[in-house]
Amino acid sequence: MKNVVYIIRDDINHPKEVIDPVMEKVFDAERWEVILTDRAKDLIETEAVVDLTLFFTNGRPEGETNMTLEEQRQIVQKVRNGMGMMFIHAGLVLIESDSPFYTELNSGRFIEHSPHHVEVTNNPVTSFKHPIIEGIEPFTAVDEHYYCQVDTTKTDVILFSTSQHVTAVGGWAHQVGAGKIVALTPGHNPEALGHPQMIQLMKNGVDWAARQS
Repeated sequence: MKNVVYIIRDDINHPKEVIDPVMEKVFDAERWEVILTDRAKDLIETEAVVDLTLFFTNGRPEGETNMTLEEQRQIVQKVRNGMGMMFIHAGLVLIESDSPFYTELNSGRFIEHSPHHVEVTNNPVTSFKHPIIEGIEPFTAVDEHYYCQVDTTKTDVILFSTSQHVTAVGGWAHQVGAGKIVALTPGHNPEALGHPQMIQLMKNGVDWAARQS
């Protein structure tokens, strides 16, 4: 039986035309049933068992409201029960500091980004080993450099990103109940999201987050 992954993506600044071709390289069609949507609420409404969810946007298409705190808690519970979750680039946007997505789930949220696209070098940490960064080499791409608030008391920082403006946390990972969380800040455009090292980083993240321990 295939594992099920929901990929929440597609908004005006982060279109599916950039994301979907890269996801075809990340997910093996023989192993994964891939559900593509632009609605985060689809994840709440489905009765299917979901093994993994990727947020590339906040999942609120035009005409819909943001998820309520209770709806966020429903997703948190899915993770506690064993669903893996990855937040990539704009999936970190519009997470409030007092929301369950920050305080109970992701431990990180977008604050601002570089004023223009710049060369960003992404460096895996060297102070400890983690399966997500195993075999990953530092890589540079012109990207929208994200600056995030991260509660480092609750998560392991696995990646730093450096541009002419600042060095910022570029990736983190931790466990929530039986589920696992991965966050990666690179990936605004095809050059950054489609970089071979970024693709491998996402593959490693998928393997780690989807494997319960």
